[in-house]
Amino acid sequence: MADRAAWLQALGQVADRPGEMGSIVCPDCGQDRLEVRYIVKAETRIGYVLLWCGACLHGIYVSRVRAPEGVASWSIDDPVSLDGVPEFLRHE
Repeated sequence: MADRAAWLQALGQVADRPGEMGSIVCPDCGQDRLEVRYIVKAETRIGYVLLWCGACLHGIYVSRVRAPEGVASWSIDDPVSLDGVPEFLRHE
């Protein structure tokens, strides 16, 4: 099982190359099924991010992040922002 550092590295790749999610592999299982959700305040784009693998359901939660420009984000004030996010094993 990968550690949190490996997941943070994957998150960095996701942030740097948001249009290339399919080329970034899961640190745990190696599949290309990573999903990301930025949940932020619209005016600052600061909030938290969830990154998980749709195949093995491992991932991370990181608070106090800024969503990169041009990346889809959900409102931190909207309770449906977490709809569709599965329960996944979070690496602490």
